[in-house]
Amino acid sequence: MSEGYEATKELRDSLSHVLWIGGASDSGKSTVTRMLAERHRWQIYPCDFHEHNHFIARADPALHPAMYRGLGKTIDDNWVYTTPEAMFRDILTTNDERFPMICEDLQAMPKWPKILVEGPRLFPKLVQPLLSDIHQAIWLLPTEEFALESAAKRDKPQLRIRSSDPVRFQSNFFGREALLRDYLRQEVISRGLPYVEVDGSDSVDEVARRVEAYFETYVTSGEATEK
Repeated sequence: MSEGYEATKELRDSLSHVLWIGGASDSGKSTVTRMLAERHRWQIYPCDFHEHNHFIARADPALHPAMYRGLGKTIDDNWVYTTPEAMFRDILTTNDERFPMICEDLQAMPKWPKILVEGPRLFPKLVQPLLSDIHQAIWLLPTEEFALESAAKRDKPQLRIRSSDPVRFQSNFFGREALLRDYLRQEVISRGLPYVEVDGSDSVDEVARRVEAYFETYVTSGEATEK
């Protein structure tokens, strides 16, 4: 874990109003988050939206060496002249360094209304120590078939057309995503954390209702007591 992150009681208490929706890419996290946030007028913190700021504007060579090493690399360096395994390891390392920035951002936001955080890099080893209540977090775990169908509908990864080898780019991308899906599933299940299996048998509305039911304590806690 990078310097600056320690799951102290003080940090945990400061984030007790935060709800977390993690899960692999192409599991419907963003859609479910928007639906719940609009329904309950919660704040949203989409981790992907802040990625550029964390990596480009705030990465410090002393505190974030892995993140800093990626600066200045070309598209081909990142996606073509590599392997899925190397990209997977890089995600784990840089994500450890980046997570304290996410925590700092959340602490700087108003405590009311509640904050709903979503992102594919909300790994259990990072989020679990911050939970004051197990019902603060849930993960969406897509099957391989569902994730690939979802990615195909969005023509992912679109950035491949800017590389020298779109076929290799795409192969590496999907190889990395498969490793991340497997890792996340194993982590969630082995730690006994809550999750929703996403295989297409339930509509996005149904998935959102299942997540909402899990957050029931926070949904029904009442805004009046939070102000």
